[in-house]
Amino acid sequence: MTMKAFRRTLAALVLVASAGASPALAQYPNRPITITVGFAAGGTSDVAARILAERLSRSLETPVVVENRAGAGGSVAAAATARATPDGYTIMLSDPGAFAINPIVFPQTARYDPLADFTPIALVGQSPLVLVVPANRPFRTLPDLNAHLRANAARTSYASSGNGGITQFGAELYLKRAGDLTALHVPYRGGAPMMEALYKGEAYFGVAVLASAVSFIEAGSVRALALAAPSSTASVGAVPSLETLGFPGTTMTSWVIMIGPKGMPDDVVVKLNAAINDALRDPAVRERLQRAGIETYTPATPAETGSYLKAEVERYRAYQGELGDRLSR
Repeated sequence: MTMKAFRRTLAALVLVASAGASPALAQYPNRPITITVGFAAGGTSDVAARILAERLSRSLETPVVVENRAGAGGSVAAAATARATPDGYTIMLSDPGAFAINPIVFPQTARYDPLADFTPIALVGQSPLVLVVPANRPFRTLPDLNAHLRANAARTSYASSGNGGITQFGAELYLKRAGDLTALHVPYRGGAPMMEALYKGEAYFGVAVLASAVSFIEAGSVRALALAAPSSTASVGAVPSLETLGFPGTTMTSWVIMIGPKGMPDDVVVKLNAAINDALRDPAVRERLQRAGIETYTPATPAETGSYLKAEVERYRAYQGELGDRLSR
C-alpha cells in the first residue's frame, strides 16, 4: 500500500469511528435512568427524587425511576453509586449524612471519598432541621424539654433517621450546646419511620428534617419546638429558631444534591444539569417541593455544585471537631 492510499484508509477509519460514536452520545438517554436514594421512602431525598423523577421522565423522554437503598445513614447507597458505571444511568440524590458526615465520623464503613469519588451534577434543594416532640408529651417549649433532659437524661431517648445521619448529628449538636446533655439514641431506617416512631411516642424528641416532619406537624401528631434554619413553610412560620432561643451557630439544613460516579462524560453531565435546572425553574415543581418542606436552590452549574459540596464537607468537619465522639459512642 502506498503512503497516499494508507492515509486515505486511515482517514476513512477515523470518519467511520467518529460517525459511530456521535449518535450514541446524541441518543443519551436511550434507556431508564435510576436515581438512588440512601433512605427509606418518605424522607427528604426520597420526596425530592420522586418529584424530580416524574418531571425528568417527561423532559428526557425516558423512564426515570427511584431506587431506595437504605442503610448506614446513606453510605450503602453512596458506595454503590461510587462503584456504578459512570454512563449517566445511575445517579444519586445525595444528602449531608452520606457525604458530609459519615466519611468523617465513620470512615471504616463509609469507604469512599465524598469529593474525589463522585461527579457533581446539580444543586436541588434543602430542608431545615426542626426539633419536634410527640403531641402526647408535655413539652410546650424548648426550655421545657431542656429542663426535662437535665433532670431525666438517663431515662430520655431521641429518635433519628439512622446512625450518623443528619438527624442524629442535629440532635447531638443540640444536646451538646444545651449544656453537654445526653439522651439515649434510637435510630430508625429513614425519616418516615423516625416520624412514625415519634407519632407513636416511642421517643421523647427528635431533630427531624422538615420535609419528613411537615405532614405530621400539620396533622398535630407532633409538636415543633424549634427550627435550625428559617423556613417559608406555612406550618412552621411561628416556630422560633434555635438561634433566637440562645443556640448560636446551629443553622443546619438537609440539602439534596444530584451526583454521579466519578468519570461521567462531560456532555452527559451537562445534559442532566440542564434537565434538572429546567425542572427547578418549573413553578409546579417548585410548588410541590415547597409543600413538602424543601426549598429549591438557584440553578447551579456542575462546577458550582462541586464547590458547594466541598464547603459543606468542610463545615461538617468543623462541627465534628466540636462533637468529638458523641456520634460514635
